[in-house]
Amino acid sequence: MKDMKIAVASYSFHSAMYAGTCDVFNYLNLLKYRYRAEWADIWTGYLPNLDEDFLKKIRGFMDREGIQLANLCVDGPHLWMDDPEERAAHRVQMLEYIKAADILGAKSVRIDFGGTEGYTMPDEAFEYIVKTYQEYCGICGDLGMKIGPENHWGWDRVPAYLEKVKNAVDHPAYGHLYHLGNFYDNHEQGEALALSYAMHTHIHADSMPYAKEVIRKLKNLGYDGAYSVEHHSGKLEVERVDWQLATMRGLIAELDAEGYDEPAQPAFFNGVYLK
Repeated sequence: MKDMKIAVASYSFHSAMYAGTCDVFNYLNLLKYRYRAEWADIWTGYLPNLDEDFLKKIRGFMDREGIQLANLCVDGPHLWMDDPEERAAHRVQMLEYIKAADILGAKSVRIDFGGTEGYTMPDEAFEYIVKTYQEYCGICGDLGMKIGPENHWGWDRVPAYLEKVKNAVDHPAYGHLYHLGNFYDNHEQGEALALSYAMHTHIHADSMPYAKEVIRKLKNLGYDGAYSVEHHSGKLEVERVDWQLATMRGLIAELDAEGYDEPAQPAFFNGVYLK
């Protein structure tokens, strides 16, 4: 487990943030002193502005506490909007977030395709998404970061589109944030693809029954990103993250004991919950 990067996504505390009881600094303190993790996973809801002094204050806090940023999860601007003016505005905003990610020392940035699963991606959208990602990859590559989508909404959940865009972008700085499971269709194709170029992960509570084998596959593929717990219930967030993170650490400990060469054995936790 020592060579694995353990993170907790700040989105796990979204209800506390909306209630005004948790800001980015509260989150970083939880990360360090309650959860004993050294990799942050910051959702942009925790960045009320992108003022450079504010970002440098966050970075200084992280540096003092020995925390690094595994991923900046950008909600807000995404690549494709049907309206050309909105699309252009999103592009400008995304460039600002890439600058923010650099200040914060992010290893990766998540930005989504846009669109809606179940609806065809037009050629115009595909060409724009590829061209824009190539631009972003050029910038992020020079900064030592990766950038890519997450299979959590829109066209990002469609394996065929993920593969088509990946092949067309064809850049070493292009990656994928694998939100375990959660594909619109063709789950096996989607997982194999996501694992092959994963830059970051979101390991949510519903994935715990099968996360052990996913972690094993990632390890064997040479994955060097963080294993990031993301909680979604919006209730008892601090306590439920305690459980979720401990379970994930337990799964990794089991794998360390069993070895990574063979398919994962049934997890201890699964049997306990079925009794």
